[in-house]
Amino acid sequence: MKVVLLSPGAKIPKRADEYAAGYDVFTPTDVTIKPGRNVVKLDIAIELNPKTEGNMRPRSGFSVNGMEGVSIEEPDVLKRFDADVLDGTIDENYRGNVGVIIKSYETTPFIIKQGTKIAQLVVKDYVSDPFEVVTELSQTERGVQGFGHTGTM
Repeated sequence: MKVVLLSPGAKIPKRADEYAAGYDVFTPTDVTIKPGRNVVKLDIAIELNPKTEGNMRPRSGFSVNGMEGVSIEEPDVLKRFDADVLDGTIDENYRGNVGVIIKSYETTPFIIKQGTKIAQLVVKDYVSDPFEVVTELSQTERGVQGFGHTGTM
């Protein structure tokens, strides 16, 4: 895979260790997050390998504890804010500035500091086989049972 750094603050996506499935991605500057949906540009452009796609995912720590940042009123005090990274797909032929979608449930803006590990990029193979129209599907034990059919215990 290849990466172009588009600004001085941009960082190469990095795996935390050899067992990490995703590459941490970082904010290139301090970023103000407003209530609602936001797109945070990472100032990187990537070239994925053929037949792969990138999936931008939340970091589990932020999902559980809230997004780390500072308030505008207290810019020197790190806090947790009610905001989530939303999943996004990066197609193998996309060459633009990669972004992360953040939805803030806060009522006021907050700031994510430069260099924060904001999300993780997971790169996976994909299937591009065409669909075939048929009149029926093969039978399985599960059949048409969906959403929650296996119970919770």
